[in-house]
Amino acid sequence: MRLRGTNLIIVNVLATYARVVVVMGMTLFTSRWALEILGDTDFGLYSLVGGLIVFILFIGNVMAASMQRFYAYAIGQENSSEIRKWFNCAFALHLFFACVLVLAGLPLGEYILPQLEIPPERLETCRRVFRLSILGAVWTMLAVPYIGMFNARQRIFELSFWNALQAIAVFGFVWGLFYMDGDLLLFYAVGMVGIKMVVDGIQMLRGYFLFRECRLRMSDWLDWKSYGRVLAYSGWQLWSGLGVILSNQGLHVLLNLFGGPRVNTGYALASQVNGAINGVGAAVYQSAVSEIFRREGAGKRDEMIDLSVRTCKFMVILSFIWLLPLFIEMESVLALWLGEGKVPEYAVGFCRVILGAYSVNATIMGYGGAIGAYGRVGSYQSVQGTLLVMTFPLTWLAFKMGFSPEQALLTVVFIASCTVVYCLWWMRRKLGVPASRWIYGVFFKSVYVVIPSTLVGVGIYTLMESSLLRMALVFFLTGLTAVFGAWFLALDTVEREFCLDKLQKVKSLFRRVRTGVNTESEKNGKKEN
Repeated sequence: MRLRGTNLIIVNVLATYARVVVVMGMTLFTSRWALEILGDTDFGLYSLVGGLIVFILFIGNVMAASMQRFYAYAIGQENSSEIRKWFNCAFALHLFFACVLVLAGLPLGEYILPQLEIPPERLETCRRVFRLSILGAVWTMLAVPYIGMFNARQRIFELSFWNALQAIAVFGFVWGLFYMDGDLLLFYAVGMVGIKMVVDGIQMLRGYFLFRECRLRMSDWLDWKSYGRVLAYSGWQLWSGLGVILSNQGLHVLLNLFGGPRVNTGYALASQVNGAINGVGAAVYQSAVSEIFRREGAGKRDEMIDLSVRTCKFMVILSFIWLLPLFIEMESVLALWLGEGKVPEYAVGFCRVILGAYSVNATIMGYGGAIGAYGRVGSYQSVQGTLLVMTFPLTWLAFKMGFSPEQALLTVVFIASCTVVYCLWWMRRKLGVPASRWIYGVFFKSVYVVIPSTLVGVGIYTLMESSLLRMALVFFLTGLTAVFGAWFLALDTVEREFCLDKLQKVKSLFRRVRTGVNTESEKNGKKEN
Protein backbone atom coordinates (compact mmCIF):
# COMPACT_ATOMS: atom_id res chain seq x y z
CA MET A 1 0.00 0.00 0.00
CA ARG A 2 1.50 3.34 -1.11
CA LEU A 3 0.89 6.25 1.22
CA ARG A 4 -0.16 9.61 -0.15
CA GLY A 5 -1.55 12.94 1.02
CA THR A 6 -3.10 13.02 4.46
CA ASN A 7 -2.30 9.37 5.16
CA LEU A 8 1.39 10.07 4.55
CA ILE A 9 1.34 13.07 6.91
CA ILE A 10 -0.36 10.99 9.61
CA VAL A 11 2.17 8.17 9.27
CA ASN A 12 5.02 10.71 9.38
CA VAL A 13 3.71 12.28 12.59
CA LEU A 14 3.12 8.90 14.26
CA ALA A 15 6.53 7.63 13.15
CA THR A 16 8.27 10.76 14.41
CA TYR A 17 6.55 10.54 17.78
CA ALA A 18 7.47 6.86 18.01
CA ARG A 19 11.05 7.82 17.23
CA VAL A 20 10.97 10.50 19.92
CA VAL A 21 9.71 7.97 22.47
CA VAL A 22 12.47 5.50 21.56
CA VAL A 23 15.22 8.13 21.39
CA MET A 24 14.20 9.78 24.66
CA GLY A 25 13.93 6.40 26.37
CA MET A 26 17.39 5.40 25.18
CA THR A 27 18.84 8.83 26.01
CA LEU A 28 17.58 8.64 29.58
CA PHE A 29 19.88 5.68 30.10
CA THR A 30 22.80 6.54 27.81
CA SER A 31 23.24 10.05 29.22
CA ARG A 32 23.09 8.77 32.77
CA TRP A 33 25.55 5.97 32.01
CA ALA A 34 27.89 8.27 30.09
CA LEU A 35 27.97 10.70 33.02
CA GLU A 36 28.64 7.84 35.42
CA ILE A 37 31.35 6.28 33.23
CA LEU A 38 33.17 9.45 32.19
CA GLY A 39 32.66 11.49 35.34
CA ASP A 40 31.70 15.16 35.59
CA THR A 41 34.93 16.52 34.12
CA ASP A 42 35.26 14.28 31.05
CA PHE A 43 31.54 14.46 30.29
CA GLY A 44 31.74 18.26 30.28
CA LEU A 45 34.92 18.19 28.20
CA TYR A 46 33.31 15.98 25.54
CA SER A 47 30.40 18.37 25.23
CA LEU A 48 32.77 21.34 25.05
CA VAL A 49 35.29 19.91 22.57
CA GLY A 50 32.70 18.30 20.32
CA GLY A 51 30.89 21.60 20.20
CA LEU A 52 33.84 23.43 18.63
CA ILE A 53 32.86 22.09 15.20
CA VAL A 54 29.19 22.96 15.60
CA PHE A 55 29.57 26.10 13.48
CA ILE A 56 30.75 24.11 10.47
CA LEU A 57 28.03 21.54 11.06
CA PHE A 58 25.50 24.34 11.25
CA ILE A 59 26.58 25.48 7.80
CA GLY A 60 25.58 22.03 6.63
CA ASN A 61 22.23 22.26 8.42
CA VAL A 62 21.51 25.68 6.92
CA MET A 63 22.35 24.40 3.46
CA ALA A 64 20.11 21.36 4.08
CA ALA A 65 17.17 23.59 5.03
CA SER A 66 17.81 25.73 1.96
CA MET A 67 18.00 22.74 -0.35
CA GLN A 68 14.81 21.28 1.12
CA ARG A 69 13.03 24.43 -0.04
CA PHE A 70 14.37 24.08 -3.60
CA TYR A 71 13.64 20.35 -3.60
CA ALA A 72 10.06 20.97 -2.46
CA TYR A 73 9.52 23.68 -5.10
CA ALA A 74 10.70 21.36 -7.87
CA ILE A 75 8.63 18.47 -6.50
CA GLY A 76 5.56 20.73 -6.41
CA GLN A 77 6.21 21.51 -10.09
CA GLU A 78 6.74 17.77 -10.82
CA ASN A 79 10.04 18.52 -12.58
CA SER A 80 12.41 15.55 -12.20
CA SER A 81 15.38 17.13 -14.01
CA GLU A 82 15.09 20.23 -11.83
CA ILE A 83 15.12 18.08 -8.69
CA ARG A 84 18.26 16.27 -9.91
CA LYS A 85 19.93 19.61 -10.66
CA TRP A 86 19.29 20.86 -7.13
CA PHE A 87 20.58 17.61 -5.65
CA ASN A 88 23.87 17.91 -7.53
CA CYS A 89 24.13 21.56 -6.55
CA ALA A 90 23.65 20.57 -2.90
CA PHE A 91 26.24 17.78 -3.05
CA ALA A 92 28.87 20.00 -4.69
CA LEU A 93 28.36 22.73 -2.09
CA HIS A 94 28.56 20.29 0.81
CA LEU A 95 31.72 18.74 -0.65
CA PHE A 96 33.26 22.21 -0.78
CA PHE A 97 32.33 22.98 2.84
CA ALA A 98 33.66 19.58 3.93
CA CYS A 99 37.05 20.46 2.42
CA VAL A 100 36.95 23.84 4.16
CA LEU A 101 36.19 22.06 7.43
CA VAL A 102 39.30 19.89 7.13
CA LEU A 103 41.64 22.66 5.95
CA ALA A 104 40.48 25.34 8.41
CA GLY A 105 38.97 23.36 11.27
CA LEU A 106 41.97 21.24 12.18
CA PRO A 107 44.49 24.09 12.69
CA LEU A 108 41.82 26.26 14.36
CA GLY A 109 41.10 23.52 16.88
CA GLU A 110 44.79 23.08 17.63
CA TYR A 111 44.94 26.78 18.47
CA ILE A 112 41.73 27.06 20.52
CA LEU A 113 41.98 23.93 22.69
CA PRO A 114 45.03 25.07 24.75
CA GLN A 115 43.23 28.36 25.51
CA LEU A 116 40.32 26.62 27.28
CA GLU A 117 40.06 25.42 30.87
CA ILE A 118 41.14 21.84 30.16
CA PRO A 119 43.20 19.80 32.67
CA PRO A 120 46.72 19.39 31.18
CA GLU A 121 46.59 15.61 31.41
CA ARG A 122 43.42 15.54 29.25
CA LEU A 123 44.58 17.96 26.56
CA GLU A 124 45.97 15.31 24.19
CA THR A 125 42.83 13.21 24.48
CA CYS A 126 40.73 16.30 23.74
CA ARG A 127 42.78 16.87 20.60
CA ARG A 128 42.01 13.33 19.42
CA VAL A 129 38.32 13.76 20.23
CA PHE A 130 38.29 16.97 18.21
CA ARG A 131 39.88 15.25 15.19
CA LEU A 132 37.34 12.44 15.40
CA SER A 133 34.57 15.02 15.52
CA ILE A 134 35.98 16.64 12.37
CA LEU A 135 35.92 13.27 10.60
CA GLY A 136 32.32 12.62 11.63
CA ALA A 137 31.28 16.13 10.61
CA VAL A 138 32.77 15.71 7.11
CA TRP A 139 30.86 12.48 6.56
CA THR A 140 27.62 13.95 7.92
CA MET A 141 27.89 16.94 5.58
CA LEU A 142 28.20 14.65 2.56
CA ALA A 143 25.08 12.78 3.70
CA VAL A 144 22.96 15.95 4.05
CA PRO A 145 21.82 16.19 0.37
CA TYR A 146 20.53 12.60 0.49
CA ILE A 147 18.76 13.04 3.83
CA GLY A 148 17.27 16.31 2.60
CA MET A 149 15.63 14.40 -0.25
CA PHE A 150 13.88 12.13 2.27
CA ASN A 151 12.45 15.21 4.00
CA ALA A 152 11.39 16.86 0.76
CA ARG A 153 9.71 13.65 -0.40
CA GLN A 154 8.02 13.50 3.03
CA ARG A 155 9.51 10.06 3.79
CA ILE A 156 10.04 11.15 7.36
CA PHE A 157 8.85 7.79 8.65
CA GLU A 158 11.99 6.16 7.22
CA LEU A 159 14.29 8.80 8.71
CA SER A 160 12.56 8.20 12.04
CA PHE A 161 13.39 4.51 11.79
CA TRP A 162 17.09 5.11 11.18
CA ASN A 163 17.29 7.71 13.95
CA ALA A 164 15.68 5.29 16.38
CA LEU A 165 18.08 2.55 15.27
CA GLN A 166 21.01 4.90 15.89
CA ALA A 167 19.74 5.61 19.43
CA ILE A 168 19.48 1.87 20.13
CA ALA A 169 23.02 1.31 18.82
CA VAL A 170 24.36 4.10 21.05
CA PHE A 171 22.47 2.58 23.98
CA GLY A 172 24.20 -0.77 23.45
CA PHE A 173 27.61 0.82 22.94
CA VAL A 174 27.49 2.97 26.09
CA TRP A 175 26.34 -0.05 28.13
CA GLY A 176 29.40 -1.91 26.83
CA LEU A 177 31.69 0.85 28.14
CA PHE A 178 31.05 -0.43 31.67
CA TYR A 179 33.16 -3.47 30.75
CA MET A 180 36.02 -1.58 29.09
CA ASP A 181 39.26 -0.19 30.50
CA GLY A 182 41.52 2.57 29.25
CA ASP A 183 40.80 6.10 28.09
CA LEU A 184 37.00 5.93 28.14
CA LEU A 185 36.58 9.49 26.86
CA LEU A 186 38.42 8.53 23.66
CA PHE A 187 36.50 5.25 23.34
CA TYR A 188 33.23 7.12 23.82
CA ALA A 189 34.11 9.58 21.04
CA VAL A 190 35.14 6.76 18.66
CA GLY A 191 31.87 4.89 19.26
CA MET A 192 29.61 7.94 18.92
CA VAL A 193 31.27 9.08 15.68
CA GLY A 194 31.43 5.55 14.26
CA ILE A 195 27.75 4.79 14.84
CA LYS A 196 26.70 8.10 13.28
CA MET A 197 28.86 7.45 10.21
CA VAL A 198 27.39 3.97 9.69
CA VAL A 199 23.79 5.20 9.95
CA ASP A 200 24.48 8.15 7.64
CA GLY A 201 26.13 5.81 5.14
CA ILE A 202 23.08 3.53 5.08
CA GLN A 203 20.78 6.51 4.47
CA MET A 204 23.01 7.69 1.61
CA LEU A 205 22.75 4.26 -0.05
CA ARG A 206 18.99 4.18 0.50
CA GLY A 207 18.61 7.62 -1.05
CA TYR A 208 20.75 6.62 -4.05
CA PHE A 209 18.66 3.54 -4.85
CA LEU A 210 15.27 4.99 -3.83
CA PHE A 211 15.31 8.34 -5.65
CA ARG A 212 16.43 8.49 -9.27
CA GLU A 213 17.24 12.18 -8.79
CA CYS A 214 20.06 11.26 -6.37
CA ARG A 215 22.58 10.66 -9.17
CA LEU A 216 25.80 12.62 -9.47
CA ARG A 217 26.16 14.36 -12.84
CA MET A 218 29.14 16.61 -13.38
CA SER A 219 27.25 18.69 -15.97
CA ASP A 220 24.88 19.85 -13.23
CA TRP A 221 27.88 20.88 -11.10
CA LEU A 222 28.67 23.60 -13.65
CA ASP A 223 25.32 25.38 -13.29
CA TRP A 224 26.71 28.48 -11.58
CA LYS A 225 23.34 30.23 -11.49
CA SER A 226 22.02 27.51 -9.18
CA TYR A 227 24.88 28.09 -6.75
CA GLY A 228 24.12 31.79 -6.80
CA ARG A 229 20.45 31.23 -6.00
CA VAL A 230 21.22 28.83 -3.14
CA LEU A 231 23.90 31.06 -1.62
CA ALA A 232 21.70 34.13 -1.97
CA TYR A 233 18.94 32.33 -0.09
CA SER A 234 21.16 30.69 2.53
CA GLY A 235 23.80 33.40 2.94
CA TRP A 236 21.72 35.46 5.37
CA GLN A 237 20.69 32.26 7.14
CA LEU A 238 24.37 31.61 7.82
CA TRP A 239 24.55 34.92 9.67
CA SER A 240 21.47 33.94 11.62
CA GLY A 241 23.12 30.57 12.20
CA LEU A 242 26.15 32.27 13.70
CA GLY A 243 23.80 33.81 16.22
CA VAL A 244 22.36 30.40 17.03
CA ILE A 245 25.87 29.03 17.60
CA LEU A 246 26.84 31.90 19.89
CA SER A 247 23.57 31.60 21.82
CA ASN A 248 24.08 27.86 22.31
CA GLN A 249 27.59 26.50 21.84
CA GLY A 250 29.27 29.84 22.50
CA LEU A 251 27.74 29.72 25.96
CA HIS A 252 29.64 26.47 26.54
CA VAL A 253 32.88 28.43 26.13
CA LEU A 254 31.72 31.24 28.46
CA LEU A 255 30.60 28.75 31.10
CA ASN A 256 33.95 26.98 30.81
CA LEU A 257 35.89 30.23 31.23
CA PHE A 258 33.80 31.46 34.18
CA GLY A 259 32.95 28.16 35.85
CA GLY A 260 35.17 25.37 34.55
CA PRO A 261 34.35 21.89 33.15
CA ARG A 262 31.88 21.01 35.94
CA VAL A 263 29.57 23.86 34.96
CA ASN A 264 29.84 22.61 31.37
CA THR A 265 28.43 19.30 32.60
CA GLY A 266 25.26 20.97 33.85
CA TYR A 267 24.82 22.84 30.58
CA ALA A 268 25.56 19.67 28.58
CA LEU A 269 22.65 17.91 30.29
CA ALA A 270 20.44 20.95 29.63
CA SER A 271 21.47 20.78 25.96
CA GLN A 272 20.40 17.13 25.83
CA VAL A 273 17.04 18.08 27.30
CA ASN A 274 16.83 20.79 24.63
CA GLY A 275 17.59 18.21 21.94
CA ALA A 276 14.83 15.95 23.25
CA ILE A 277 12.17 18.66 23.28
CA ASN A 278 13.24 19.84 19.83
CA GLY A 279 12.72 16.29 18.64
CA VAL A 280 9.16 16.31 19.90
CA GLY A 281 8.47 19.64 18.20
CA ALA A 282 9.92 18.32 14.95
CA ALA A 283 7.13 15.73 14.80
CA VAL A 284 4.68 18.51 13.96
CA TYR A 285 6.98 21.04 12.31
CA GLN A 286 8.73 18.68 9.86
CA SER A 287 5.38 17.30 8.77
CA ALA A 288 4.04 20.81 8.11
CA VAL A 289 7.04 22.71 6.69
CA SER A 290 7.29 20.75 3.43
CA GLU A 291 3.57 21.32 2.87
CA ILE A 292 4.05 25.03 3.62
CA PHE A 293 6.80 25.17 0.97
CA ARG A 294 4.70 23.17 -1.50
CA ARG A 295 1.70 25.50 -1.16
CA GLU A 296 3.87 28.57 -1.73
CA GLY A 297 5.48 26.89 -4.74
CA ALA A 298 2.01 26.14 -6.12
CA GLY A 299 1.01 29.81 -5.75
CA LYS A 300 -1.39 29.23 -2.85
CA ARG A 301 -0.16 32.07 -0.62
CA ASP A 302 -3.31 32.38 1.52
CA GLU A 303 -3.39 28.65 2.24
CA MET A 304 0.32 28.74 3.09
CA ILE A 305 -0.17 31.55 5.63
CA ASP A 306 -3.23 29.85 7.13
CA LEU A 307 -1.24 26.63 7.63
CA SER A 308 1.68 28.52 9.20
CA VAL A 309 -0.61 30.22 11.75
CA ARG A 310 -2.24 26.92 12.67
CA THR A 311 1.20 25.31 12.94
CA CYS A 312 2.21 28.01 15.46
CA LYS A 313 -0.87 27.25 17.56
CA PHE A 314 -0.49 23.48 17.48
CA MET A 315 3.24 23.72 18.25
CA VAL A 316 2.52 25.75 21.39
CA ILE A 317 -0.36 23.56 22.59
CA LEU A 318 1.42 20.25 22.02
CA SER A 319 4.57 21.60 23.69
CA PHE A 320 2.86 22.91 26.80
CA ILE A 321 1.03 19.63 27.42
CA TRP A 322 4.27 18.11 28.66
CA LEU A 323 6.75 21.01 28.95
CA LEU A 324 4.81 22.70 31.76
CA PRO A 325 4.79 19.70 34.15
CA LEU A 326 8.42 19.04 33.23
CA PHE A 327 9.32 22.62 34.17
CA ILE A 328 7.51 22.29 37.52
CA GLU A 329 9.03 18.91 38.42
CA MET A 330 12.45 19.40 36.80
CA GLU A 331 14.39 18.78 40.02
CA SER A 332 12.57 15.52 40.71
CA VAL A 333 12.84 14.38 37.09
CA LEU A 334 16.61 14.94 36.99
CA ALA A 335 17.03 13.18 40.35
CA LEU A 336 15.02 10.22 39.04
CA TRP A 337 16.99 10.22 35.81
CA LEU A 338 20.52 10.60 37.19
CA GLY A 339 20.03 9.35 40.74
CA GLU A 340 19.70 11.14 44.07
CA GLY A 341 22.69 13.36 44.80
CA LYS A 342 24.14 12.92 41.27
CA VAL A 343 22.49 15.89 39.56
CA PRO A 344 25.28 18.28 38.43
CA GLU A 345 25.35 21.78 39.85
CA TYR A 346 23.21 24.31 37.97
CA ALA A 347 21.60 21.56 35.84
CA VAL A 348 18.08 22.22 37.17
CA GLY A 349 18.28 25.98 36.58
CA PHE A 350 19.84 25.55 33.13
CA CYS A 351 17.13 23.10 32.06
CA ARG A 352 14.35 25.44 33.16
CA VAL A 353 15.89 28.33 31.24
CA ILE A 354 16.19 26.12 28.14
CA LEU A 355 12.52 25.12 28.44
CA GLY A 356 11.52 28.77 28.76
CA ALA A 357 13.47 29.77 25.65
CA TYR A 358 12.03 26.87 23.67
CA SER A 359 8.48 27.76 24.70
CA VAL A 360 8.96 31.32 23.46
CA ASN A 361 10.44 30.16 20.15
CA ALA A 362 7.66 27.59 19.65
CA THR A 363 5.10 30.39 19.31
CA ILE A 364 6.50 31.44 15.90
CA MET A 365 7.78 28.14 14.46
CA GLY A 366 5.00 28.08 11.88
CA TYR A 367 5.92 31.61 10.81
CA GLY A 368 9.50 30.42 10.35
CA GLY A 369 8.25 27.99 7.72
CA ALA A 370 6.27 30.76 5.99
CA ILE A 371 9.31 33.04 5.91
CA GLY A 372 11.44 30.26 4.44
CA ALA A 373 8.80 29.54 1.80
CA TYR A 374 8.59 33.25 0.88
CA GLY A 375 12.28 33.10 -0.03
CA ARG A 376 13.40 36.72 0.17
CA VAL A 377 14.75 36.43 3.69
CA GLY A 378 17.76 38.77 3.68
CA SER A 379 16.30 41.49 5.90
CA TYR A 380 14.73 38.99 8.30
CA GLN A 381 17.81 36.82 8.73
CA SER A 382 20.17 39.77 9.10
CA VAL A 383 18.22 41.28 12.00
CA GLN A 384 17.45 37.94 13.61
CA GLY A 385 21.11 36.95 13.34
CA THR A 386 22.18 40.21 14.95
CA LEU A 387 19.75 39.68 17.83
CA LEU A 388 21.02 36.14 18.40
CA VAL A 389 24.65 37.26 18.23
CA MET A 390 23.89 39.67 21.07
CA THR A 391 23.28 36.67 23.35
CA PHE A 392 27.03 36.13 23.65
CA PRO A 393 28.10 39.65 24.77
CA LEU A 394 25.02 40.05 27.00
CA THR A 395 25.78 36.78 28.79
CA TRP A 396 29.43 37.79 29.14
CA LEU A 397 28.32 41.13 30.60
CA ALA A 398 26.00 39.35 33.05
CA PHE A 399 28.88 37.21 34.28
CA LYS A 400 31.08 40.28 34.66
CA MET A 401 28.36 41.96 36.71
CA GLY A 402 28.40 39.06 39.15
CA PHE A 403 25.23 37.22 38.16
CA SER A 404 25.00 33.49 38.80
CA PRO A 405 25.21 31.11 35.80
CA GLU A 406 21.40 30.55 35.81
CA GLN A 407 20.74 34.29 35.91
CA ALA A 408 23.28 34.98 33.15
CA LEU A 409 21.62 32.36 30.96
CA LEU A 410 18.28 34.20 31.12
CA THR A 411 19.62 36.38 28.30
CA VAL A 412 18.62 33.47 26.02
CA VAL A 413 14.94 33.94 26.98
CA PHE A 414 15.19 37.71 26.56
CA ILE A 415 16.66 37.42 23.05
CA ALA A 416 14.04 34.80 22.11
CA SER A 417 11.31 37.27 23.09
CA CYS A 418 12.92 39.97 20.94
CA THR A 419 13.01 37.64 17.91
CA VAL A 420 9.27 36.97 18.35
CA VAL A 421 8.50 40.70 18.23
CA TYR A 422 10.64 41.19 15.14
CA CYS A 423 9.11 38.15 13.41
CA LEU A 424 5.60 39.57 13.89
CA TRP A 425 6.69 42.93 12.48
CA TRP A 426 8.34 41.27 9.47
CA MET A 427 5.30 39.09 8.71
CA ARG A 428 3.08 42.18 8.68
CA ARG A 429 5.39 44.19 6.45
CA LYS A 430 6.37 41.52 3.91
CA LEU A 431 3.44 39.09 3.83
CA GLY A 432 0.65 41.38 5.04
CA VAL A 433 -0.17 39.23 8.08
CA PRO A 434 -1.27 41.56 10.92
CA ALA A 435 0.21 40.95 14.36
CA SER A 436 -3.33 40.77 15.72
CA ARG A 437 -3.83 37.49 13.85
CA TRP A 438 -1.00 35.94 15.88
CA ILE A 439 -2.00 37.68 19.13
CA TYR A 440 -5.60 36.48 19.01
CA GLY A 441 -5.03 33.24 17.14
CA VAL A 442 -1.91 31.96 18.92
CA PHE A 443 -0.95 33.97 22.02
CA PHE A 444 -4.35 34.36 23.69
CA LYS A 445 -5.32 30.80 22.77
CA SER A 446 -2.09 29.60 24.41
CA VAL A 447 -2.87 31.60 27.54
CA TYR A 448 -6.19 29.75 27.83
CA VAL A 449 -4.16 26.53 28.01
CA VAL A 450 -1.26 27.71 30.19
CA ILE A 451 -3.06 29.50 33.05
CA PRO A 452 -5.37 26.69 34.23
CA SER A 453 -2.66 24.07 33.68
CA THR A 454 -0.14 26.11 35.69
CA LEU A 455 -2.58 26.60 38.57
CA VAL A 456 -3.23 22.85 38.73
CA GLY A 457 0.45 21.88 38.49
CA VAL A 458 1.75 24.47 40.99
CA GLY A 459 -1.11 23.67 43.38
CA ILE A 460 -0.19 19.98 43.49
CA TYR A 461 3.52 20.81 43.73
CA THR A 462 2.90 23.14 46.70
CA LEU A 463 0.47 20.97 48.64
CA MET A 464 2.29 17.63 48.41
CA GLU A 465 5.70 16.45 49.55
CA SER A 466 8.26 15.46 46.94
CA SER A 467 7.51 11.90 45.77
CA LEU A 468 6.89 9.79 42.70
CA LEU A 469 3.15 10.12 43.35
CA ARG A 470 3.35 13.92 43.29
CA MET A 471 5.38 13.88 40.07
CA ALA A 472 2.92 11.49 38.42
CA LEU A 473 -0.04 13.62 39.49
CA VAL A 474 1.61 16.82 38.26
CA PHE A 475 2.27 15.31 34.82
CA PHE A 476 -1.12 13.62 34.51
CA LEU A 477 -3.41 16.36 35.82
CA THR A 478 -1.47 19.23 34.28
CA GLY A 479 -1.41 17.49 30.91
CA LEU A 480 -5.09 16.58 31.20
CA THR A 481 -6.01 20.17 32.05
CA ALA A 482 -3.99 21.38 29.06
CA VAL A 483 -5.78 18.94 26.74
CA PHE A 484 -9.24 20.01 27.95
CA GLY A 485 -8.24 23.69 27.86
CA ALA A 486 -6.96 23.31 24.30
CA TRP A 487 -10.05 21.43 23.13
CA PHE A 488 -12.70 23.72 24.62
CA LEU A 489 -10.89 27.09 24.71
CA ALA A 490 -8.01 27.16 22.21
CA LEU A 491 -9.25 25.23 19.16
CA ASP A 492 -12.05 26.55 16.99
CA THR A 493 -14.80 24.42 15.46
CA VAL A 494 -12.89 23.85 12.22
CA GLU A 495 -9.77 22.73 14.10
CA ARG A 496 -11.73 20.37 16.34
CA GLU A 497 -13.36 18.85 13.28
CA PHE A 498 -9.89 18.61 11.72
CA CYS A 499 -8.55 16.73 14.76
CA LEU A 500 -11.53 14.36 14.82
CA ASP A 501 -11.13 13.73 11.11
CA LYS A 502 -7.43 12.96 11.53
CA LEU A 503 -8.17 10.57 14.41
CA GLN A 504 -10.71 8.83 12.22
CA LYS A 505 -8.15 8.62 9.42
CA VAL A 506 -5.60 7.13 11.82
CA LYS A 507 -8.09 4.43 12.81
CA SER A 508 -8.95 3.82 9.17
CA LEU A 509 -5.27 3.64 8.25
CA PHE A 510 -4.55 1.07 10.95
CA ARG A 511 -7.54 -0.99 9.80
CA ARG A 512 -6.27 -0.90 6.21
CA VAL A 513 -2.76 -1.87 7.29
CA ARG A 514 -4.14 -4.73 9.42
CA THR A 515 -6.42 -5.86 6.58
CA GLY A 516 -3.50 -5.75 4.17
CA VAL A 517 -1.37 -7.86 6.51
CA ASN A 518 -4.16 -10.41 6.97
CA THR A 519 -4.77 -10.57 3.20
CA GLU A 520 -1.07 -11.13 2.56
CA SER A 521 -1.02 -13.89 5.19
CA GLU A 522 -4.01 -15.57 3.53
CA LYS A 523 -2.30 -15.43 0.13
CA ASN A 524 0.85 -16.97 1.56
CA GLY A 525 -1.21 -19.68 3.22
CA LYS A 526 -2.93 -20.55 -0.06
CA LYS A 527 0.42 -20.72 -1.84
CA GLU A 528 1.76 -23.12 0.77
CA ASN A 529 -1.32 -25.32 0.42
